[in-house]
Amino acid sequence: MLLRTVLALLLAASAHAALAQAYPTKAVRLIVPHAPGGNSDTFGRVLAAKLSERLGQQVIVENRAGAGGTVASEHVARLAADGYTLLVGDNGTHGIAPTLYSKLPYKVPGDFTSITLGATFPTVLMVHPSLAAKNAAEFIALAKAQPGKLTYSSAGTGNGSHLTVDMFLQAAGNLQLVHVPYKGGAPAVQAVLAGDVQMTAVSVNTSLPHIKSGRVRALAVASLKRSPALPEVPTLDEQGVKGAEADSWLAIFGPPGIPDATTSRLQLEISGALNDPLIKERLAGVGLSVVASTPAQLQAMLPGEVKRWGEAVRRSGARVD
Repeated sequence: MLLRTVLALLLAASAHAALAQAYPTKAVRLIVPHAPGGNSDTFGRVLAAKLSERLGQQVIVENRAGAGGTVASEHVARLAADGYTLLVGDNGTHGIAPTLYSKLPYKVPGDFTSITLGATFPTVLMVHPSLAAKNAAEFIALAKAQPGKLTYSSAGTGNGSHLTVDMFLQAAGNLQLVHVPYKGGAPAVQAVLAGDVQMTAVSVNTSLPHIKSGRVRALAVASLKRSPALPEVPTLDEQGVKGAEADSWLAIFGPPGIPDATTSRLQLEISGALNDPLIKERLAGVGLSVVASTPAQLQAMLPGEVKRWGEAVRRSGARVD
């Protein structure tokens, strides 16, 4: 009886290993929770092309936008844990949303399998060039001299751009500015370009062309380190504004319960794809710095991100019911 039990266990283990080695046997879907053109979409498409080569199966990018990325996140969280549908999650879906949404239909990190932290990127504080402020200190002095007069745009209440500016205002001495939320990042940036508002906070790749053209002026990078894409722009920390770091990130998640062997294979191949010199260079060109963490490192990071962004949400008073 003991011998038969041992043999059965060995056969089961062998079959499990064979299945893991066989993965994937069909196309893999990579869900991007936002509309085409943004950071997660660019990251997802660059990754998918290389990952298809490494897996030997097509990786299909599918945009499923809605409710700040929570629609796609909920969708993936409810799917089969077979490794054939993955999500490009971010600090919005897995850092901000748990506090911002009163009835979020998923839990972080419990409703997901963490695979890898793919890349990080900073947010840039920028102003219309007509504003008499060339750095953070001059902007702070201007705002203090005119409380409630200066305005800033965001991609929406509770969005990362809103929270980044709010963190800056708090860290700089509770500056009083008027928040003008827009429906998306593009109109928020356009408002600054047109001079309708004085300031906004956007991701480095969004700000790059406008800074280089002189249509906006970069005040600071909301990060502890300067961005390689904008090495001449100092951080807030360098300029004496402490505690307003707002690094954003992109990570790959799957439904909960993906087998460890499949998770390990995915992390290995995604990490290999992201660390390919051409892929790293291409992502760096749009301001994304490759990380390619282990699943355990991503999993361990999430509670801190929920706490960090949750505090920012509560301070701002933002809430989505």
